[in-house]
Amino acid sequence: MEASGRPQVLYLTAADRLTDTAGLSRETRLVVGVLARDMDLSLGIAGPIDHQSLQTLRDHFASLRAAGGFPASSADQPVDRALRRLAIERLGSEIVNARLQAAIQRRSNTFDAVVIDELVAFPYLPVGLRCPTYYLAHRCEARAATVRWWQWLQRRQQRRLRQGEKAALRSVGGVYAKPDIAGQLLEQGLSLRQLNPSFGRFRPEIALGAAVDWGDTQRRVGYVGYLGDDRNLASLEWLLREVWSPAQRTLADIELHLVGAAPPSPLRELAAANNNVYLHSGDRQQLELMGCRAVIEPLLFEQHVDTKLVNAMSHGLPVVSTQTGMLRAHADIGEGVLAAGGPEQMSVLVHQLMTDRELWQLHANAARHTAALQLADFEVAHDLRRAILKGQEEGVS
Repeated sequence: MEASGRPQVLYLTAADRLTDTAGLSRETRLVVGVLARDMDLSLGIAGPIDHQSLQTLRDHFASLRAAGGFPASSADQPVDRALRRLAIERLGSEIVNARLQAAIQRRSNTFDAVVIDELVAFPYLPVGLRCPTYYLAHRCEARAATVRWWQWLQRRQQRRLRQGEKAALRSVGGVYAKPDIAGQLLEQGLSLRQLNPSFGRFRPEIALGAAVDWGDTQRRVGYVGYLGDDRNLASLEWLLREVWSPAQRTLADIELHLVGAAPPSPLRELAAANNNVYLHSGDRQQLELMGCRAVIEPLLFEQHVDTKLVNAMSHGLPVVSTQTGMLRAHADIGEGVLAAGGPEQMSVLVHQLMTDRELWQLHANAARHTAALQLADFEVAHDLRRAILKGQEEGVS
């Protein structure tokens, strides 16, 4: 492990040619964003990707190396025939790039873990690895490649793909997937013990809430988080000092409810200085029980911005944050979050959500829709993150 003390992780993926987005798929960007907060990632990208896209990835994600897009050479070899058709569909070529293989192999002894999230990236797995290897399955490739019953040639190719996928997954230490994908992989013969522990359930604290009706809410804004965390505390102190206290005229009849454990004395004193700020010990269900109309997340200092925003949106309520926080987000948030450029704009946004039913409904719908699309992906990504960190701790001890 390098001097930074952070796990060194090789992440093998493929360029996204199936959508109009340049570089990586939405799912891959999400996972990389989660892991990059705690780990140094070396990204090996199979398939066509240009220098500009690689540099954008390096600029966008913290602690990230990225390699890919190497020119062809005489040392290139065709991919195993089980993956040939899939490689042509995904990458536009059946050739395994020898220069990318060599670049990855040269650093293979520096990695603490390897993550693969595309079947066509398996040929770039270094030989002689002595660290854990995980596969994050965005899809079951054998199930996705359906064919007509009379296309006997494609049926034979599909059988090879199924066998190749099964062999690849059996070669790794663990497979991480959303519940529906996990079920498909089990049907293809994957062992249950290889799957991530929570593949069949989500923790209740991050479950998608039921749709909320305006009539069930009051002029209340809620925040949920661990109130003893230094970063959370710094953001909340900013909220109270710079937004809530100065804007008493705008926010006079609006209540702010801070929910979480271990509030320190400075936060209790700040809350007590405002007549409409309340501290509660509880969990995310408190916001629903209190009839909060919006969720607030300043996110000026926290890590895992994307996860916090998606968890906030999962309440099915409009979410108010800061542009500073949003700049550190990697997920596609859309209209699920209203981002304020400063304290005055934040107080205005909160007031508008309390009084404008049409605006409230627009952003409540957007928040719930966005959370529904991304919540499961984030849960799997954090499952993987916890496994890598746990493996690192056990290795050090």
